[in-house]
Amino acid sequence: MKSLAILASLLLAAGVALAAPPAKDAAPPLTPGAVRDCPLCPELVTVPAGSFVLGTSADQPEASRATGEAPPLSVTMHKPYALSRTEITVAQFRAFADETGYVPESGCRVWVDGAWVLTRERDWRSPGFTEPQAEAEPVVCVSWDDARAYVDWLSKKAGKRYRLPSESEWEYAARGGTSTARYWGDHDSGENDLLTSACDYANVYDTTGVPVFGFPWANARCTDRFAGLAPVASFKPNGFDLVDMIGNAREWVQDCYTTSYVGRPPDARAWEWAGGCEERGVRGGSFATPPETSRAAARGGARQSSRQQDLGFRVARDAD
Repeated sequence: MKSLAILASLLLAAGVALAAPPAKDAAPPLTPGAVRDCPLCPELVTVPAGSFVLGTSADQPEASRATGEAPPLSVTMHKPYALSRTEITVAQFRAFADETGYVPESGCRVWVDGAWVLTRERDWRSPGFTEPQAEAEPVVCVSWDDARAYVDWLSKKAGKRYRLPSESEWEYAARGGTSTARYWGDHDSGENDLLTSACDYANVYDTTGVPVFGFPWANARCTDRFAGLAPVASFKPNGFDLVDMIGNAREWVQDCYTTSYVGRPPDARAWEWAGGCEERGVRGGSFATPPETSRAAARGGARQSSRQQDLGFRVARDAD
């Protein structure tokens, strides 16, 4: 130790600056164009105002009437808003849980022997993959209630009101300024193609996942290198510089889920009812999602207490 102190003195005398150790809560470097409201806050990207078509025309081959994405609805986003560039990560959720002592209920639905099974020993810390979950991977096995608890904490931390995105905000952002089924192209489900660009932009069910999970549905005919979750931002962004909007983990939205767009607000507002919801909206697809439903307009719902191995979230707030 004495020799280290002497060396440090000599370096300082020679004018060599010693780097200070990083602070415990030091924020990682920002992506150009993104902002962060506090060291523990996620990166935010500003999504511009504009108009788009929510959903899919019924004459499109991949349109799902059962989930209510057809017929579509014209929607106008009157103001810009901010959305987290990536899904909320394990590290970000851990910071919240460690600081508040928040403990979600145990249990998560994981893929076991050909079915989604509720397993009590699985949770967001241990979602059941063969390798330890990395801090940079999206947090999964979190319910809608867990996600809301996180955004409430984040709002206090940042001094700004965070929330879950509305379904309209989510799809508009996922399209990234495009009108195609996917932000990298249109009918590129890859089920009948030897090559597909899906694996350049999204972590979906692909040839990497087949020997690991063996889901009983079609896979993309490409290799994205990740059977399960991938570290966030491992793939190309869309036109708004958002990543993993399709694939990796499915994402909770604020809205109540219903299998029709009839009556929903034609703007950025979430669609909710005073008496509460049986189910909340889920968007985005995941590592387990077949190519057919790995689309910007694909949608579904789940009980807000549900936790699943491929279900996480990202956050939104009003633009500055």
